[in-house]
Amino acid sequence: MGIVVQKFGGSSIADTGKLNNVCEHIIREYDKGNSIVVVVSAQGKMTDQLIKEEKEITSNPKPREHDVLLSVGEQISIAKLCMCLEEKGYDAISLTGWQIPIITDDIHSNSKIKFIYKEKILNYMYDNKIVVIAGFQGINQLRRYYNFRKRRI
Repeated sequence: MGIVVQKFGGSSIADTGKLNNVCEHIIREYDKGNSIVVVVSAQGKMTDQLIKEEKEITSNPKPREHDVLLSVGEQISIAKLCMCLEEKGYDAISLTGWQIPIITDDIHSNSKIKFIYKEKILNYMYDNKIVVIAGFQGINQLRRYYNFRKRRI
């Protein structure tokens, strides 16, 4: 059929019951013959909890480190959602922003997506996997990374 992209915020996956409901929603679309890409946020109050813990350490975190801390919530969500789908008999794979990669500008906590390398996503969909992507994640250093790697080889 087609490609269906779904986005679920933190309240939609706040607990195991809600996570199972989201799985059922995804499965309904997949069973219609669609390829599925799902983007998820951190569960429920996870981001609030991480910010609270951050404030126990510092009142002035570097923006980059703040974003690194908050991105952990999305990684937990993608892993849990894939586990739930797998438990129901569906092949799923979780991907972080850097694994795809999703290229952003360098404005921490307010980045804009510049480009998404869709090849990896498409390859997993061609293998009939449900692709689950962490929201709030990207990379802005890719060009420097590849140039560094070229110089070292």
